[in-house]
Order: sequence, then structure tokens, then C-alpha cells
Amino acid sequence: MDRRINTAQGIYFNNVSVDGVYYNNEHIWPTGSASTPWSPSTDITTVAWIDASDSSNYSTSGTTLTSVTDKAGTYTMTVGGTPTTGNTQNGLNVFDFNGSNEYLQSTTYSTQVSSGNHWAIGVFRFEGTNSTQDSLWSYETNQSPKRDYAISSGNSSNSWPGELDLDGLFTNRISTTIGNLELWDDKSLTRNQYHIVACWFNKSGNQIGVRVDGTNAFTPVNDYDNSLSPNQELRLMRNRSSQELDGKMGEFVAFASMPGTNGTDISYLEKAEGYLAHKWGLTGRLPSNHPYKNTPPTA
Repeated sequence: MDRRINTAQGIYFNNVSVDGVYYNNEHIWPTGSASTPWSPSTDITTVAWIDASDSSNYSTSGTTLTSVTDKAGTYTMTVGGTPTTGNTQNGLNVFDFNGSNEYLQSTTYSTQVSSGNHWAIGVFRFEGTNSTQDSLWSYETNQSPKRDYAISSGNSSNSWPGELDLDGLFTNRISTTIGNLELWDDKSLTRNQYHIVACWFNKSGNQIGVRVDGTNAFTPVNDYDNSLSPNQELRLMRNRSSQELDGKMGEFVAFASMPGTNGTDISYLEKAEGYLAHKWGLTGRLPSNHPYKNTPPTA
């Protein structure tokens, strides 16, 4: 039964929606506090937001996914193949893709980058790989010069050491230091387990990075030479070569802004990690010193 429980320690929600944010057995804010739970639409503007837990934003035929709405209102999404619904994580629905012609992809190119700034984050689970460039998500631009990226496996044999793939000709690279790819030296994904994966391109702070479960996947690179192209096509569970990934997706959010308030600050990104961790039951994956390890972020 959907319910809210008031206690001395705060308010707990069980399978309810608050301003479009879904919670399952989660502590949200202290009783009597004016604070409200942070969500991706609280104090920054989303440019893409696909949420498998929000049934008002997708349609099915039986368990087969037939349409998906971008909650940011930016994209019209195409459902490739017959991905399904019905599997859950923390009591919330996820989208299931079999790795063979099943994916979500925008039908248009839209602004996903502002003044070179962009960051994105999501909850994903990979269940198999057969290419080093199998991707959780990728962006493909139709602009010249071509500068886009993908979050890729780096392995073709059912493991995910991880790499950030960048496009751009040698004389016009996104990052001279990175070149075409940056391997994840410090973090990897575990097969058949959910992870929170994020990346950021911070032109204002001259930095590019990837995080897994609240920890850097590699030392952030302080060399962001040429901005990502503003207009991008979004592909979920599909790479830029139109190859699909076997796995599941809970939620994906993207922003055409900095990941924090200035410089190389990532305070907004950390809020997003906390929001997703508490919503999707993944707080155990966050490091002990994460600011939202024990309590979710508030607005």
C-alpha cells in the first residue's frame, strides 16, 4: 500500500510520488523542516530525462515498451525493437534490452551542450558485451566539426573495464590529452549489477571526467580544448555505430550546464548521485565520504 510515515527522525515514503519523484522506503526530510527532496528539475534545467519508474511517461503493449516520453520535453524518442518492462530495482520499473536491435534513440538533434558545458548521469546494468564500444549511452552530432562521445565498455567479452570514447579529428579534438579514448583506470562495472554512471564536460573549469557510484573512474582530465557540438542525438543502450547493448536501464538525465556552481565544482553532480542512489536502492555503492551517503539531497 502506498503510504507516508511521519516519525521523529523524518518522513518515510513507500512507493509514492512527490512532485514527480518516486520513492520506495526512503527517508526524505525531517518532520517540520521546510526542505523538500531534490530532483533533476529542482534548481537546474534538464535537457534529457528518461525515467523507467514513471509510468506516465511511457506506454506498453503487454510488457513490450512501445513509446517513451522525454520528461525534459526536449526529445521525441524512438523505441527500437521490443524492449520490455516489468523487471524492477528497489521496487521500481526498469527497461530491459536484449542487446539485439533494442534501444531508445531520439528522432531529432537537439541542444545538449551550452558554452561547452554538459553532464549526464544514469542508472544502468549491463548483462553482456560483444564489442569494446558497447555503450550505456552515446551522443551523435550532425554538426561539423564532429565532436561527440560515448560511455563504452572497453571489452568485448562480457566485462566492463570502461572507457570514455571521444570523436573529433586530430586537429580538432575535444581533448588533446585524451585523444580518442580514456580508459577507466580506477573503477569498473560489475556484470548483472546496477551502477550509477556519470560524466561531465566542464568547459568553464577546463575539465572532463567520469564517475562510477560516486567515485572517479579516472583522474579528471584538465584539458578540454574544443567544445562538444551543441546539437546532439541521444542514444540509450546503443553506440554511435548503431550497435546495441544487453542490459537494463532505470533512469538517465542530462544537463547543458556545469556540474557544479563554479570552477571544477561537482556539487550538482553529487546531488544527482544521491538522488539516484536513494531512489534506486544503491546507497551501498556510494563511498563512505559521499555527501549523500546517508541522507538524500534536498532542494
